[in-house]
Amino acid sequence: MLNQLKLFFMLYYQPQKAMGSIIDTGSIAGAIIAIILSSFLFVVITQPIFDEYEQKMIVLPKQNVSFANQPSNSEVKENFEEYPEIYHPKIRQPLPLVGNFGWWFVTFSLGSTLGTILFLPLLYVPVTILVLIFFEPLGSFGVVFRRDYAPLLACTLLSWSATHLPFSLLAIAIKPNAKTALLLWLLCKISFAIFMVIALRVVFSASYFSALGTLSISWLSVLLQSLLFWLMSPFIIFWVYFYLRGDIGAVGGDVMSSFRQRQSFRRNLEAATINPQDAEAHYQLGLIHKQRRQYSEAIARFQRAVEIDKKEIDAYFQLGIIAREQNRLQEAISYFDTVVSLDDKHSQSEVWREIGATYQVAGMKEDAHTALEKYIERRPYDAEGLYYYAKVLVELGKTEKAKEIIKQCLEAVETAPYYRRATLRRWSKLAKGLLKT
Repeated sequence: MLNQLKLFFMLYYQPQKAMGSIIDTGSIAGAIIAIILSSFLFVVITQPIFDEYEQKMIVLPKQNVSFANQPSNSEVKENFEEYPEIYHPKIRQPLPLVGNFGWWFVTFSLGSTLGTILFLPLLYVPVTILVLIFFEPLGSFGVVFRRDYAPLLACTLLSWSATHLPFSLLAIAIKPNAKTALLLWLLCKISFAIFMVIALRVVFSASYFSALGTLSISWLSVLLQSLLFWLMSPFIIFWVYFYLRGDIGAVGGDVMSSFRQRQSFRRNLEAATINPQDAEAHYQLGLIHKQRRQYSEAIARFQRAVEIDKKEIDAYFQLGIIAREQNRLQEAISYFDTVVSLDDKHSQSEVWREIGATYQVAGMKEDAHTALEKYIERRPYDAEGLYYYAKVLVELGKTEKAKEIIKQCLEAVETAPYYRRATLRRWSKLAKGLLKT
């Protein structure tokens, strides 16, 4: 429990590192407790908004009006001026800025606020994964769901709690009116969106574009939130479980088992680093940090690996890739030169592709041409290498040769195995854009 509290507060000052620690040592049970408590406190913000804008029409008949003579609620709402002395209806008011259109997407009722406890795990997280796989080549929904649902759920629940708790405590202190509460509610949602961008980058190594695109679509899952209360019918739950209990058990077991195995693997790697001669453990931890875009931690692990073993070629290669991504081009070339000196064909000669791409960014076109030409001779159907080579040829003014290489790049993508085409699609688009220019 103390570890959960530590991770919770770490989200405020080191969110990216906290997300990684949640994946490594977090608990789904602890995250559920956090969101239950924060949801009950969040009512302090949503209740004033509900009372002011959303409360249903209240019909208050005068004492001397018989029940038989009372018109219907809809009739009163449409012809309110005819019943000014008999009825006092309170009708849902338009929201600021968005008007009545906003009621299609939000609700501030008590049931909806507390329903977030079910909404996030049952709708929002699965929909987020489903949308993300259209932006990022992560694999099929079933595979990604079993592998990453639990880590993303833990990050999502704690992020929701961490972003809503401070504003809820502030509301308790200041007792806001409806407009102030609405502003606090909006700040909660913006903060949660920012944390979710970080979560998607850490859990899936997604780009900012993919993360923002996913969140801009997945929030529409709130339209389905009302279905949860219907689906929670004991009758429906019984029959769903009766017919699908084997599949539900398998999926649930796979999800939690995957989460536990991931955490166990991380603990074993950390334990292995106690051995001062184990460079491989540091290298594997560096890969985990790199996948999470925690580059400073990754660099530290890779550097420790090469300190232990001067011939840890994979660590040099990864240090070069990170240096190139961070535009430290001279350091990148230095690391890649070390790789070449140890193994000229490392990683199926991909080191030459990285060298060529680095020289190209540095404006050293001839050196880039030499490196990429060597790579293409060895890997003539690598779409990424072909794109880089075509780009250098264009910069050198060799347009006819560039057209030939671009066509080869497009062919490499089209003839690739189906499961790899999503990964290679980026280079196909870039090559087509280069061809137009």
